[in-house]
Amino acid sequence: MKLTFATEQAIAVVALMATQEPEIALSSESIYQKLNLSKSYVQKLLRKLVVANIISGATGNNGGFKLDKSLESITLYDVVSAIEGEFISLSNSGILEEAFANFGVQAKEGHQVIAKYFNEADVVWINHLKSVNVKLIMEEVFGVKKNVVFHDWNNE
Repeated sequence: MKLTFATEQAIAVVALMATQEPEIALSSESIYQKLNLSKSYVQKLLRKLVVANIISGATGNNGGFKLDKSLESITLYDVVSAIEGEFISLSNSGILEEAFANFGVQAKEGHQVIAKYFNEADVVWINHLKSVNVKLIMEEVFGVKKNVVFHDWNNE
């Protein structure tokens, strides 16, 4: 199982916004320059994060994007699901039933047993990602008692 590169990029966007001066919106131009990505691609990423209510955007002279939730409320799962969609590690293409067609109902039951184990692993993985929020990550990176050094990424 491997997440797409877009998930890592979206995590980077959230990290930029988490360290952005709180009263100053982060421009999409600053994001695509900082991440060295195309403007159209960054706009697609930002749109997914907006739809997931992780960030919000404003237009105008002082327009840009800000986190829509507190750092405690944004989890890794929120970001992953915003970009990747609902996570299911094993799909049912029917290949087991086809390969073991002469086994009849046991072929279908075999897939169901295997799918059950994958589903259990999915739940553990999802719950773990839901337990890790941006505040926790920032505390590990910057130290619990240290203040985060905010930047105006629009001017860097």
